[in-house]
Amino acid sequence: MPVSAGADAGARVVGAVGPVVEPRVRLRLGAGDVPLVAIGQRVAAGDPVAERRRDGAVAWARLGGSAAPEPGTAVEAGVPVAGRGRRAVRFAGSGRVLYTTPSGLLRVAVGRHAEQVGTPTAGVVESVGPAAIVIRADGIGLPGTLTAGEATVGRLVVAVRRPDDELPVAAVDVGAAGAILVAGARIDVEALTRARAMGVRGVIVGGVVGRDLRSFAASEARQRAALHTSPPFALLVLDGFGKRPIPPGAWAALVAAEGRDVGISADPSFALLDVAAAVAAEPRDRVRVAAGEGLGRIGRLLEVVGRRRLPAGVLGPVARVALEAGGPGQPPEERLVPLADLERTGP
Repeated sequence: MPVSAGADAGARVVGAVGPVVEPRVRLRLGAGDVPLVAIGQRVAAGDPVAERRRDGAVAWARLGGSAAPEPGTAVEAGVPVAGRGRRAVRFAGSGRVLYTTPSGLLRVAVGRHAEQVGTPTAGVVESVGPAAIVIRADGIGLPGTLTAGEATVGRLVVAVRRPDDELPVAAVDVGAAGAILVAGARIDVEALTRARAMGVRGVIVGGVVGRDLRSFAASEARQRAALHTSPPFALLVLDGFGKRPIPPGAWAALVAAEGRDVGISADPSFALLDVAAAVAAEPRDRVRVAAGEGLGRIGRLLEVVGRRRLPAGVLGPVARVALEAGGPGQPPEERLVPLADLERTGP
């Protein structure tokens, strides 16, 4: 039996994941990384919160009866970490104490090179542990599907006109240095490589192709292995794999935040806006095609018409949707769409 929109047919459609107010952002620490902040400390976007040790190794020394330092204690190169005088225990590199064995063997994670890790958002440090620093961010976080690269922050630039556009390689130039680009529905590996070379700090995109993601990950690994590393760079994917238009709620928030500093976090995946953008609430019958034919199109749910045989050959509920005009060749129309392919544009 059909269910009209007046009977709240929109309640049968899953809601989009909305912005998270004051999200918690995790910055992972390696065994030799040293935190530079304390619990309760307020930080600004880009402030250093830890020192990362590169080319890490585990060093050891016998304490010879000296008191064992606590696990996690910072170790400075050449500075005694235990004992005094001739019995002083020193290490050639800097890092952190791992543990002391029952036989008095002190093990320390050390590294030859140090680099600072910055926070992608302003906020308050909630916890500092051996494996991570957790920051309660100011403002809101737009959740993404995945983040490739490292947490970063930069000035937001909306580089496309529509959420379903693609950013061409030629549109990325040196004028975007220090910025985070909103690149529309998809970006290929050539544009990503050019963006990194031009000093761009990050890219926010609706979707990404698997082979481009693998190529980008390999390029990032080479960058991190270099002696002189470049500034952090991140790719935030908002909606999934392939060409996927940026969801309307996220698009409206990003457009409202253009020109302001925005962060990208990796754990969890967020676009971090310093203030909650004033985005109008969406009616419950406004939906987006999130999968299948017409991906990314917006419309109004008219009614749920019952079960129909779907293209895959299975039976499933479908809805009659009045789709708005999309891009070229997509005039306004009414269409039957599988209920599983729809999501409400609001939560």
